Amino acid sequence: MVNMNILFQSLVAALAFLLAAEPAARAQDAPRYVAAVTADSMRIHRGRVQVSFTLDLGKRIADRQHRRVLTPVLCAADGAHEVRLPHVVARGRLRAIQEEKNGTAPAADTAAYCVLRSDRVDSCTLAYRASVPYEPWMDSARLVLRQEVTGCRCGGLLSNAQVVAGQALYRPQLVPSACVELPREFTPRREQRDAYLIYPVNQTALYPDRFGNRAELAKIDSALRLVQQNPAYEIRRIDITGYASPEGRYGHNVRLAQGRAEALKQYVQQHYDLPDTLLRVTPGAENWAGLAQALAGMELPYKDELLALAADTLLPPDEREARLRQVGDGQPYRMLLSAVYPGLRKNTFRISYVSRERTPAEARRLAWEEPGELNAYEFYTVARTYYREDPDAYERILLRAADTYPDNPVANNNAASLCLRRADTTRAARYLDRAGAGPATWNNRALLLWLQGRPDEAVAWWQKAATNGDEAALNNIEEAKRRGW
Repeated sequence: MVNMNILFQSLVAALAFLLAAEPAARAQDAPRYVAAVTADSMRIHRGRVQVSFTLDLGKRIADRQHRRVLTPVLCAADGAHEVRLPHVVARGRLRAIQEEKNGTAPAADTAAYCVLRSDRVDSCTLAYRASVPYEPWMDSARLVLRQEVTGCRCGGLLSNAQVVAGQALYRPQLVPSACVELPREFTPRREQRDAYLIYPVNQTALYPDRFGNRAELAKIDSALRLVQQNPAYEIRRIDITGYASPEGRYGHNVRLAQGRAEALKQYVQQHYDLPDTLLRVTPGAENWAGLAQALAGMELPYKDELLALAADTLLPPDEREARLRQVGDGQPYRMLLSAVYPGLRKNTFRISYVSRERTPAEARRLAWEEPGELNAYEFYTVARTYYREDPDAYERILLRAADTYPDNPVANNNAASLCLRRADTTRAARYLDRAGAGPATWNNRALLLWLQGRPDEAVAWWQKAATNGDEAALNNIEEAKRRGW
């Protein structure tokens, strides 16, 4: 008798052999499809990404029972987005006849780029053209060609994908304006004090130790000591201006203001060793601007009417003052006389000076510890002298120059250039707001717009900069054209 266990084990082994051999046979018999893409081009035109290439389907586009679908896909680098372009269908002769006879072709074929039949094509290559709306994520997208094959002798489904273009869209090599050295100019500095000195009625004699004048003169003394006691500072000019409140005759008030400013000048000359050529007394005036500023911050009846009169520079001062007296039957004017007018009588003392150039070593220390002590150009001396081989420190010094001198357009445009190189659009925008106007600034503004996803505006600014001779803008226009704008 045959051993049943041995027979059963033999049948299982034979079945396992057949099951293992069948897929191998199918894989061996399955055709190997090859697709090649050449002369690929991706560009942007009028807000759309235009894709064009030549697709080579190989010597045999489809086996007689196979359906082959090739789909170009734009894929985001991070895999978060993708857009499928119209697919190409290649059908074997028997598969095509069956689908046409039974009406079983997929509905998606109506949107296909083309549907080919293996026994009816004259060439295995075709020119492919498609376009999709541009989206910012496409800047770093790849073009992938996906292939799926269905039918007998291919295991039911074969699929693969190949990267056609690692960077589908051309990434333009855009350049910000080059940083330029600041001219060797001493940064103007200023200390200003308002001294509310009290003089005898209708007199110009200054009494330092009466009427509380000593405290007001101490303000001026502090400004002079601040500058004179620092050997790095050099006084360029001192301006003294006298202001009178606008009650009474204009001519008399102007003479009082002028005379009282002269009295303050004499005080300064008596107490400080200063050349007479440094001190200048500017013509006195009635303080209408101070009155308007005070009224703007007050809440009182007839405010708008009073403000309009105070700001009406076309009206002669004496007539303005007469009309002020009449507003509200004179009640507001009487209140102004006691509450506001005393603060309009003042001397303004302004000392203008510069900081002399420091040694490179001293400038280096001040750049980090007391940047406000340096002239704007000295930051560049420090960067050039000490940080040529340290790009991070070099940039920090130039950014500090712009932060220290927000009114220096060149320093701020240089800072914007540095931020644009790092695609830091937030800081670049802040510096560009302070960079003034000019070809280099226009180029940087265009690059900022490009990075913000506004290419049409960017190209317009580049054209303006290029027209005015900016070489970086000329380069960027050519790069934008290669990109498709």
